[in-house]
Amino acid sequence: MTLKFEIYKNGERVRGFTPIDALAVGPESVPWTGQVAFKDDLLHVSRPEDHATAVSLLWDIGQRGAYQMETTRLPPRAKPYILNVELARFRLMKIVQKQEDWNLFDFPKTEKLQSTFREAQGLFAQALAHLDKPDVAAKLADRSIEVSFDLSEELAKFHAELLLNRRRTTNSLPRHLFGAVVDWTVQSPLYREAVFELCDFVVLPMPWKTLQPSEDVFISEQLDEWVEALAKKRMLVIAGPLIDLTNDSVPDWLYIWEHDFDTLRDLAYDFVRKVVSRYRRAVTAWNVTSGLHAASNFSLSFEQMIDMTRLLVQQVRTIAPSSRSIVTVQQPFGEYHARPNAAVPPMLYADMVAQSGIQFDAFGLELTIGSTQRGSLTRDLFQLSCMLDKFSTLGKPVFLTGVGAPDHAAPEAGRLRDGYSPQRQAKWLEEFSRIALSKPYIENICWSNFSDLSTKLPGGGLLDDSMQHKPIVGASQTLRETLGRPTKKG
Repeated sequence: MTLKFEIYKNGERVRGFTPIDALAVGPESVPWTGQVAFKDDLLHVSRPEDHATAVSLLWDIGQRGAYQMETTRLPPRAKPYILNVELARFRLMKIVQKQEDWNLFDFPKTEKLQSTFREAQGLFAQALAHLDKPDVAAKLADRSIEVSFDLSEELAKFHAELLLNRRRTTNSLPRHLFGAVVDWTVQSPLYREAVFELCDFVVLPMPWKTLQPSEDVFISEQLDEWVEALAKKRMLVIAGPLIDLTNDSVPDWLYIWEHDFDTLRDLAYDFVRKVVSRYRRAVTAWNVTSGLHAASNFSLSFEQMIDMTRLLVQQVRTIAPSSRSIVTVQQPFGEYHARPNAAVPPMLYADMVAQSGIQFDAFGLELTIGSTQRGSLTRDLFQLSCMLDKFSTLGKPVFLTGVGAPDHAAPEAGRLRDGYSPQRQAKWLEEFSRIALSKPYIENICWSNFSDLSTKLPGGGLLDDSMQHKPIVGASQTLRETLGRPTKKG
């Protein structure tokens, strides 16, 4: 069955439109298998089954930016829907839901916010009243989206400040608040000294592909030097992920075992044993697995994911019992789940890991925006706050093990307000961090690229490729000074 949408821009019917990262979406905003295409002047969203379906896509809202947005789920029908109206409907629905979740309907000092909400509602009601004039309805819906977008971000910030004040009052903000993922293949003394100066802790990747390029070879000399230097400075270290079965981390020689789970599990077990045994005295926490739920290279069943997670966590706890163990979720909005035969959505995996009796200490969460890589298109602060709230019921702390945004981005990746820039990157860190750290279960913020020498997220470093500070360094240090608790370094 197929959903059809008319699209309008500035009240004019769009006859040519290229949907960017457009996905069919099911319950709980989880993408599912479907096809999205623009043809015959309509956006078509098809699903094999006759279920109510939403569509998610990159949507430009003018000076406010371009963000991944979605509609409510809708039943198929012969008459096309108006995409602008359905995007407005979903944003208002989420605002109502989160105001209730955050207990803001009757909260003092929210009169202005409630007034803005009524304005957005009124515009949407007018749009519904003019559905017989789609161009008029679309213009009213566009205006409702603009008002509700501003309102939703203000609500997220307002709620964050309330919770931040509570964490300050109870002295429950994390002591080691801000860190970064470091590239240990960089041997520059200047790079290391900058890490020691700017970070409360570091994430030290342990990529299987780099450390064990062939089955009988283990190369660790450069990593050894970094571990020794960090130990001398008494720097807290989160190591890993140890096992990440997504594209960039898998050794080439491992693919011959992609259909042999028992051998794959044994090889992973052996690699984890070698790494944890070697570095257990220098590591504070082990990021044991990352993204098993999102791996496209290996067709793991749900039971196999849980089995591997349990086995590797138990092994780490046996070898390094005094270290914390972390299980990390990638692509928390679940874009990968739109692939045929994708195993499980991210939050279902997280929920089952939490309930399965696995003795791990915390969840990790990787979250980047401003990249065309799947799962990394631009999302607004309200969407990010709503996503983080999903972890509140799992009963575990959350380490943000890889947060990132670039200082420039391609149009296909979306846009923050007037566009990505070094200044906008710094502003985003400031705003996102306050929202994230307001959640009582969030333990820290770890920036995904320490410098632009890393190509994981181009332009995503705290330092540029000449090792010069970017504006984001000032934002990170202000964050440490205003929200962190002072610590003594060795």
